[in-house]
Amino acid sequence: MASDKKHPESEPALEWIAAGIGLAAILFVTAVIGREAFTSEPDQLPALEVQATRVSPNATGFVVEFEVTNHASGTAAAVEIEGQLGAETSSATLDYVAGNAQVKGGLFFKGDPRGQKLELRALGFQTP
Repeated sequence: MASDKKHPESEPALEWIAAGIGLAAILFVTAVIGREAFTSEPDQLPALEVQATRVSPNATGFVVEFEVTNHASGTAAAVEIEGQLGAETSSATLDYVAGNAQVKGGLFFKGDPRGQKLELRALGFQTP
C-alpha cells in the first residue's frame, strides 16, 4: 500500500538565492538612507555664479548662452538671471539649480555683445 502522506517539498535553491539577493538589496538601501539621515550636513544657502559661455547671432539679434554654477549644497528654485549690455537688459528664469550643479540658459539681445561690457548676475531665488 502506497503512502498517502505527502511530504512537503523543499524550496528550490533558486528561490533561496533570489530571497537572499532581495534581502541584501533591502539592507543596503536601508543602510544608505540611514547614513544620509544621520550624517548629512544641513543645507547651505545656494552660492550662484553666472558666466557667459558663448555668443551666437540669431534672427532677431544675438543670444548669449550662460552657465550657472551652484557652489553650495543648497538648492535654488526660480533663479532669475539678468544680463545687462549697456542700456539693454535681458532676463531669464531657471526652474531649478541643484546643489553643486550647473545649469545652462540663454539671454536675447538686439545689440552685439561681443567686444562690449556684458554683465551677468543672479537676481534671486526661492528655496524649494
